[in-house]
Amino acid sequence: MKLVDRYIIKTVFGSLALVLFILTGLEAFLLFVSQLGDLGKADYGTLQALVFVGLQLPYQIYLFFPMASLLGCLVGLGVMASQHELVVLRAAGMSMGQITLAVFKMAVCLILVMTVLGEMVLPKLMLRSHNYKVQALHGGKILQTSKGLWLHTEHDILMIGAMLSPTHLEQIEQFHFDQQRRLLFVRRIQEATQKEGQWRASSWEQTNLLQEGTTVEQAQDVPWEIALDPRLLHVSQHEPNDMTFLELHQFLINQKSSRQNIHDFELNYWQRLILPFTTLVMMLLAIPFVFGPLRSSSMGIKLMYGAVIGFGFYILNRFCGSLSQIYQFSTLLAAVGPTVVCAGLGIGLLYRRV
Repeated sequence: MKLVDRYIIKTVFGSLALVLFILTGLEAFLLFVSQLGDLGKADYGTLQALVFVGLQLPYQIYLFFPMASLLGCLVGLGVMASQHELVVLRAAGMSMGQITLAVFKMAVCLILVMTVLGEMVLPKLMLRSHNYKVQALHGGKILQTSKGLWLHTEHDILMIGAMLSPTHLEQIEQFHFDQQRRLLFVRRIQEATQKEGQWRASSWEQTNLLQEGTTVEQAQDVPWEIALDPRLLHVSQHEPNDMTFLELHQFLINQKSSRQNIHDFELNYWQRLILPFTTLVMMLLAIPFVFGPLRSSSMGIKLMYGAVIGFGFYILNRFCGSLSQIYQFSTLLAAVGPTVVCAGLGIGLLYRRV
């Protein structure tokens, strides 16, 4: 039986790899096309766009891995069905449950590997790609790090520890230089907001660096004269996919305490948490289709059904996310709902075939 399990796993894994290769090529093309509007701006050319696509691609593969798993299982098991191998296995006494278990073993191994990479490593590539593009578009004047955002303006270097919005900044450090690039003062600002084109600082402490020594000044609720465009901050905002799962978890804790609108981050958090289960559901969903209505169908029909189910899941996922924001219901329910629907469909079809 172990030999048969290895054969099933080898066939399904080979089909999954082929599907991933095709979808990766399509995704790379779509990502590059989406960059055409920014080509030619500042230092952002074709080479930079290709580097950006290359850095983005691994995480995009992770996101569409559930759909690729469904298609890969349909193709792999469909090949075995078209060659009457599944009929032989069933005639030899192998039940549908044993075939499902073989697929399940491969699914668990793949899900563990993809989850570790997708939640610990690939978000770093996303952040790097984001920084790479922003620096190319703005001449290297901006850099996003895990500790905060660094900006270079006319005579200042800013480090922004927290950005609640492009017009609401916290934990700011300002390093001001003269024409000869000598540091004149260091200013620590607790909070800064922009209203009607004017920045105001709620509280700051400034250390002046003089030839005879240093002096310290403090101020409350005063204008902040700085050449800082919120549009530059807008493109530098943290995106959920730029964070590892642990970083996103800590971000949500911090932002909840400040009572900020974090709906998109919460939705992304729950979707990423259940993504391994979604992948497993998608892979097992292929089994009742192969043994049921698609048993004698052509490979094209199998792929069409897989694409319809995968795309339907994607639409339902987006629809539930938007609906939860409009009607303000639980993001957990919006994230889990589509997976539960697909799981119910798979269990129902599998029950009918047993």
